[in-house]
Amino acid sequence: MLKKFILFLTALTLHTAQAAVISETVGQVADHVVTSREVQISSVVESVLFPGKNKSVQIAEINPGLPEFRAALTNVLLEAVVSLEAANFNVTTLTEADLNSAIAKVERAVTGKKYWTKLEVSEAELRKFTQRKLSSKDFLKFKTNSMSGIITDQEALAYYEKNRVKFGGTSFEAFKENIKSFLAQQQLEDGLRSWFEVIKRKYKVRNFLAGE
Repeated sequence: MLKKFILFLTALTLHTAQAAVISETVGQVADHVVTSREVQISSVVESVLFPGKNKSVQIAEINPGLPEFRAALTNVLLEAVVSLEAANFNVTTLTEADLNSAIAKVERAVTGKKYWTKLEVSEAELRKFTQRKLSSKDFLKFKTNSMSGIITDQEALAYYEKNRVKFGGTSFEAFKENIKSFLAQQQLEDGLRSWFEVIKRKYKVRNFLAGE
């Protein structure tokens, strides 16, 4: 009798563990608390809408403690803060039709997936996180375009002269355009990095997994 009771408790514990999603606080943006479940939901939406170069959708389960989760958390925090900043500008090109189309794409991709079912995502949550993701990417594209500068021949030549050893005996003219592209990309990345730091401070972004 005791053995059967123990087996019953074990089965009940396993069932509960499988059915429940353990969510913990992992970050904060302004007064919005970011949970591990939110990061998991956002990660799935990201993998469906932006699958990467191979265009193959991979819905993988990620949990706190994994490097993939930490990367996903960083993305969610930046996404949330950029979305808040985007609300201060009237430059978004996201339409209701675009949003509904994206939501439908996610719903088709996650149908029958146990991981998604376990997350118990409501329609309101899916719409909220999808809209935030799309609006932040849209605003980031706008910001990137506004930061794109022009590198002059003089700036490129200065870099060439400073790093002449790298180019051997090859003339400046042969590398000029490559140097200008490299410096423009470097300038853009530095500008975006500085901007991220400013808005992170503005909206009091905290990453609890990183001890921030």
